[in-house]
Amino acid sequence: MKNTLIRSHKRYLRRLNIGIACAFCLFLGGLAFSVTNLSATPENEQLKPDKTVKGIILSANKKPMPGAVIKVKNSTTGTVTDINGVFSLDLKKFEESSLTLEISMVNYESKEVVIKTDKLPQDLGKITLKKGAE
Repeated sequence: MKNTLIRSHKRYLRRLNIGIACAFCLFLGGLAFSVTNLSATPENEQLKPDKTVKGIILSANKKPMPGAVIKVKNSTTGTVTDINGVFSLDLKKFEESSLTLEISMVNYESKEVVIKTDKLPQDLGKITLKKGAE
């Protein structure tokens, strides 16, 4: 019986050592994999700076305006405000140093805002549209 206990104890220690060795190898493999993924950024996929502009469109009585249209002048790039009057517009494809945003809404006067693209990302804050002539 003593001999059987010794053999089972040796078997347990052998399995424990194999388990520890496997866990160590998996740890080293995961570490090597994560280091190569961090340093292996392709050259053509360089990080571009964030070139977004955002803001809130309000009516003359300071209420948010859902559905207002914000468009880059002389282009097809634009967006629409959400239910809270908030918009965000990505300008990564533009190379100009300044752009003009046209902001419009039905029954309101359109407004143009000039932004400098070298100062992006930029928050335009609250932009108020005046009621148009009916």
